[in-house]
Amino acid sequence: MKILLFSIIIVILVYLLIKLCLYVYRPFFLSKTFTTIEQMYKRVQIAAEKDISLAFEDLKEWRSGDRVVIGLYSEDEIMERINAAKAAKSHEEEVYDKFLRLKERFILNHDKLSESIIVYQRYLNVRLQQRQMAASAGAYATARAVSFDEARAVSKEIMTAFKEIKIVLDESERKLDILLT
Repeated sequence: MKILLFSIIIVILVYLLIKLCLYVYRPFFLSKTFTTIEQMYKRVQIAAEKDISLAFEDLKEWRSGDRVVIGLYSEDEIMERINAAKAAKSHEEEVYDKFLRLKERFILNHDKLSESIIVYQRYLNVRLQQRQMAASAGAYATARAVSFDEARAVSKEIMTAFKEIKIVLDESERKLDILLT
């Protein structure tokens, strides 16, 4: 009987010690996590800014009469790229604002806060993976001389991967919206 009582007391003490450690280290862990999220968001914003600046450079070259750019794009296509890049940047800012509102709302509700952190981190990871895939696909196309069949096969693989990524991004945004309501 004494052994049972002693083991119960030890288990309760270990449990309380673990809870105390979690309580003490939680702010440090959250701070590190928020810093990581900020860095990831900044990388996404830098990529969005780069898209906008490249589109403006193409427009500037088109208007200056660069034959290569004129042969590749019309002025309307370049303006569509600029508008799409600006819309993508503002969309990223909206999703980030949703996360900030969730962070403020659930600062005392650790379960909901951790869920919103996980969902937004997944969103950012997938968004950065999408950017990396797009860059590597462009590098692959320009670095190698590929046949038409190879280009078609690679294009189908890339489009399938981008559709899957789009589904994951939409799901993450939907989860953020659900948490926000």
